[in-house]
Amino acid sequence: MSDKTNDEKLRILQERLAQIKIKQDTPVQNGKKTEKVIEISNFSNENHIIDKKPLNLSLIKKIVIIVSLAYGIFYGFTNFDSLVNNLTSDEALKESTPPKLEYNLNLKGNNIAIVSTTNLITDEGTAKAMVNDLRVKGFKCDYIYLPENSNLKDKVYQVFIGPYENEEETNQWAKNLELEFNIITL
Repeated sequence: MSDKTNDEKLRILQERLAQIKIKQDTPVQNGKKTEKVIEISNFSNENHIIDKKPLNLSLIKKIVIIVSLAYGIFYGFTNFDSLVNNLTSDEALKESTPPKLEYNLNLKGNNIAIVSTTNLITDEGTAKAMVNDLRVKGFKCDYIYLPENSNLKDKVYQVFIGPYENEEETNQWAKNLELEFNIITL
């Protein structure tokens, strides 16, 4: 195109614009199309023209949706009682809520503070090391093995500080832990 003169470029541009204008001026045909079928019968030489309309898919889609909704409503009404019973059964409630942890400790005092760790302590050596660290810092502490001292069956250890005589004293010591804690009344 670089070798062509400006007149040639102008002529090509005008031709393309004319083609675009012709495309825009032509009427758009409807979405409904009809087919003309010419049948030739063996009995006569006459040509018969039969108009066939295309299959209307939107009607089929509507029918399928209505039938699906009707089936869903029917299924819901016939099985409503069993669906509600499944949601409110005692077994489902027991599985969704963990059992309350109850300790059976023989300690002299009224309160202890359970040191909460983000990871459960499954090794006795780790529990002993944590107890030693807390004792060095001046805390009265120990650890317990939960299957022997509670209603929990998991094989884990928990470190606690105390026991202390009242909740205020327990809370005062637990605040110095710089760890999360839960105060338990014995």
